Amino acid sequence: MSDKKYYAARKGISKLKPMEIQVLKNVFFQIYREFEGDLYFQEATGYHCVDEGEVRGLWGCGDGDIEAFIHWRLGMDDIWPIKKNIENYDEPTLFTVIEFLYDYVSEPTDKRYHNWYNCGWHSSEYDRENGREKYRTKINEVLKDYDTGYELSSDGEILEIAPTGLETVFEEIVQTDDPDRIDTRRQNAISKYMRYGATISDKKEAIRELADVLEFLKKSGIRLQKKDESDLFRIINNFDIRHHNKSQQGEYDKEIWYDWMFYTFLSSINVLLKLEGDENGD
Repeated sequence: MSDKKYYAARKGISKLKPMEIQVLKNVFFQIYREFEGDLYFQEATGYHCVDEGEVRGLWGCGDGDIEAFIHWRLGMDDIWPIKKNIENYDEPTLFTVIEFLYDYVSEPTDKRYHNWYNCGWHSSEYDRENGREKYRTKINEVLKDYDTGYELSSDGEILEIAPTGLETVFEEIVQTDDPDRIDTRRQNAISKYMRYGATISDKKEAIRELADVLEFLKKSGIRLQKKDESDLFRIINNFDIRHHNKSQQGEYDKEIWYDWMFYTFLSSINVLLKLEGDENGD
């Protein structure tokens, strides 16, 4: 796949609709078969060789072992073989399988064809990092067009794509000299908030984590203009995000306001880190 736009799309006359689950399953299976055929899952599944017999993979040896391994890791049945079961996958199952495969996909680096009795292609050396990156790139070409848009992160989690116009909020990664209190917490909050299936409680925890980062920056002397900072912390302290007490406002539409808080807090952190960088001459 590529980003090329064909005639109807270029002319603005194509009626693009979000991809539906059945189409997503069909395209995912094509991608899976492509990677399977290129041995990207051979390290996990193992293979049969006319000389060596059953060569054990990370998941075991044969379908029985693989089914047991997947049940142990996912707590789910009727996953393997994918070809046999994919028609019955619902959305959570499909997304779980996509994430699971990301953990085990690896690029074969010494592919060789075993001629004896046309045994087939084998490999014994694999590159996990390259395999994951190629798999992730291919999967994301499809996920972005499904429903409201998703992506597989480099951590192997399916996340919602940011609303149009807010993508740069995630792209503005400003490295700091205090990763434990800033960088890691910022990224944890993003993953927690944008993760597929995130609950209201998950989102509240993510917002609270961003609020803690803002508090840390404030105490470190990295501050917004006085009024902006005052407004920001009034929201943090008065809208039942932390310091739970009776005076806080908790009766509001959290689905709407949590989104606003999340992007406002995240953008504010980015601005503060840029200001600090400018002051330090970075």
